[in-house]
Amino acid sequence: MNWKEVDKGWGDQARVWATVMEPRWWPEFDALLRATEVGDATDYLDIACGSGLMINMAARRGSKSHGLDASDRLLAIAKRRTPDADIRHGDMNSLPWSDATFDVVTSCRGIWGPNQQAVHEAARVLRPGGCLGLSFFAAGREASQIGKAFKAIRRISEHEVEWSTQLGEIGLEGRAEEMCQLAGLTPEPRQGVEFDLEGADLDHEVRAWMSAGPAWMAIQERGAEEVERSIREEFADLEEIDFGIRTRVLIEFVVARKPS
Repeated sequence: MNWKEVDKGWGDQARVWATVMEPRWWPEFDALLRATEVGDATDYLDIACGSGLMINMAARRGSKSHGLDASDRLLAIAKRRTPDADIRHGDMNSLPWSDATFDVVTSCRGIWGPNQQAVHEAARVLRPGGCLGLSFFAAGREASQIGKAFKAIRRISEHEVEWSTQLGEIGLEGRAEEMCQLAGLTPEPRQGVEFDLEGADLDHEVRAWMSAGPAWMAIQERGAEEVERSIREEFADLEEIDFGIRTRVLIEFVVARKPS
């Protein structure tokens, strides 16, 4: 799937993603904004911004916010959320901004193992002394609670078995740091943030994960009913009568600085 086709999957359930799934990841967004010191008058870009919650959080910190994504339907929501932001449709491997435009660039699980060119582009648009913040699932996520979602989708999708292995390489020890170094950036020590994805009940959890791009691909292969059944079975043991579903997540991130 090339970047022009991303909207097929990620845009299919854009409203559900923006209202049910995306808000649950705010601790990750907050941690990366803090680590990159986004604040008043920061020229800021979020790559693979999706429906734009992180852009909105950055704008509330006083930044001059910009965003890029490949899904028109997600971008429509992002623009509605933060009308004053400069939000564009495009390819992260060829950013539509000039060299040395931004103080901070981030991407929350938007740049993956095969996306070295996107890191080069992020470095290009950074000013000297600026920094790139990359977040990703910690390696070994299959052994954690968040791994249940990937397990549910991968066991019924041949495409996701192959593709997710390539994508997840960025979480391997030293890999994200290497990608930054290849782009001429100096990475700082890797950090992490741990939090719970909270769901009201099993139906809420299923709806959230059915809105994700990987689920869309599995649906094309096996049908919505089978994908829903697989996700429901995988998460059933996490449901608590008084608390709904809480899925523990470990996100790691690297901040890398462009030499002055």
